[in-house]
Amino acid sequence: MLQFSVSQQINETPYTFKSTGIRVYSFEESLFHVYHYWRESVDDFVSEEMITWVSELGHSFLSSKIKELASEENFTRQILNFLQLVNYFSKDEIAQLEATLREWELRREWEKLKERADYLVQKGEPIKALPLFKRALQFEENAALLNNLAVAYMQLSLPKEAIRHLTRARTLEPANVQILLHYVEASILGRQFENAKNILAKATEMAPTCADIPFLQGLMSFKQKRYSQALAYYDEAIKLEPTVPYYIYKKVDVHKAMRQYEKALESLAAVSDKNGDYYVKEAEIHAMAGDVPAALRSMRRATTSDTTDANLWAKLAEYYRNDYDWRRAEQAIAHAISLSPDNDTVRLESARIKKGLGRTKDYQTELTGILKSFKERYRAEI
Repeated sequence: MLQFSVSQQINETPYTFKSTGIRVYSFEESLFHVYHYWRESVDDFVSEEMITWVSELGHSFLSSKIKELASEENFTRQILNFLQLVNYFSKDEIAQLEATLREWELRREWEKLKERADYLVQKGEPIKALPLFKRALQFEENAALLNNLAVAYMQLSLPKEAIRHLTRARTLEPANVQILLHYVEASILGRQFENAKNILAKATEMAPTCADIPFLQGLMSFKQKRYSQALAYYDEAIKLEPTVPYYIYKKVDVHKAMRQYEKALESLAAVSDKNGDYYVKEAEIHAMAGDVPAALRSMRRATTSDTTDANLWAKLAEYYRNDYDWRRAEQAIAHAISLSPDNDTVRLESARIKKGLGRTKDYQTELTGILKSFKERYRAEI
C-alpha cells in the first residue's frame, strides 16, 4: 500500500544526527533513522534542534507533539510515541522494537551508557565516548568500564590516563588477563618498558598461548626500534591467530619503518578481508614509496568498500591534495563533510585544502574554530 509523505515539498535543509553523522531531509527519514539507530538517537529525537527543524519543515503540529514527548520520563514510551506520530511503521514493526526496548530498559543504567560509549570507540570517536564512560562510572565502578575507558584514552594517545584507570581495574579484578594485557599496552605506549615487561611476565604465566603476548612483545620491540625482533614476535602472534588482521597491520608498520615497501605489500596480502582498513594501509605503503597514483587507487577502493566512513573520504581528499588535484580534493572533502560535519579530522583536512588553494582567511577561520572546539572538549572530558 502506498504511503504519502507528510512533507509535500522538497527540503534542502537536513537534520544531522549527532552520534551517527547521518543527514535526513524529511520527517519520514528521521523516523527511519530513530527506528534503526535508536541507541545512537537518544539525545536527538526530542531535542530542541529536532523540534526546530520539524517546525521549519512546516509541521508545527508534529513539532508541538515532539515538545510534549520531551517531558516523558519513560524512554520506551517516549521513543514509541515518537515513531507513531505519523502512520509510517506497521504494528508488527512497532511491537518488535517495543520488545527490544523493554528488554534494554531492564538492564542497569551503566550498561546502557557503556554500550553507547563502546559503539563510539569502535567508530574511532573516543573523545565522544569519554563522558558516557564517566557517567556510567557514577552509577557503578567496575573493571569492564574502567578497562574500556582506558582503551578510549589509549586511542587518544593518553597512556598515563589509561594506566591510571587500568591500575584501579586491576585492584578490582587482579586475575583478569585482558586487563593485564591492556595495562601492558598502555605502559608500552607510555614508554614504561620495565613496568610493561614485569606485568607481561605475569600475564604470560596466566595465558601462555594467548596471541596478544607475542604481539605486545613485538610492540615493545617496535617502540624501541628493534625492528627485526619486532617482526619475529609479530610472526609468532600471526601464527597463533592467523585470522586477526591487526597483527598483520602491525607487521606491515615495521616494514614501513624499515622502508621495505615491497615486503610491506607482501605481508599485507595475507589479510583475507579486503575492507576499508586494508586499502588504507595499502595506500599508506604506496604513498610512502612515492607512488601517488597507486595510493589514490587504493583510497578510492577504501571509500567504495565503506561509503559512509567520513574519515576514509577525508583521507582520499588528503591524497588528492598531495597530488595537487584540487578539484577532486574539494569534491572528496565535501562528501566527507556531508557525512560527518563535526568530525575534527574532516574539518582539519578541509582547512588544509583551503590553505592549499590560497584561501588563507578561510583557512585561519576554520583552524581557529577547530582548535577552540577541541580545547573546550579537552577541558570538559579529560
